[in-house]
Amino acid sequence: MKLKVLVVGVLAAALCVSAAVAAPPPGKGKPQPTGPTCKPKVTVVLKGTLTGVSGSTLTMTVKGGNRWARAWVNAGTAQVTVDPSMTKVRRNGAKTLAELKPTDWLLVQARACKADLMSNTLPTLTAVRIVAHPAT
Repeated sequence: MKLKVLVVGVLAAALCVSAAVAAPPPGKGKPQPTGPTCKPKVTVVLKGTLTGVSGSTLTMTVKGGNRWARAWVNAGTAQVTVDPSMTKVRRNGAKTLAELKPTDWLLVQARACKADLMSNTLPTLTAVRIVAHPAT
């Protein structure tokens, strides 16, 4: 009986040690849930009008959006970074950021980390898709 208790104790200790040894080293494994190393998993949809374009930054007044865009809707404005290699821009056949006109109606889809959206600060957004329509 004492031998069985000893064997079970040794097996339990071996499992605990193997779990501690199996942990990934610092900097490896899962990405951080916030900050520059996080992997964006949430799509933020902003709806509003274009106010200006400077370089690769788009400024817009935000009038609506999905639930993840509430902070920008409350602020009333947003600055979105546009990466020409990753962002799709569409406006009546036009496919570049330079062809957008002021006061165009915009629908911007951007990706962000969920933990960044839960904090009180507005994270920087990088656009994935921009759909523009002429103002009516």
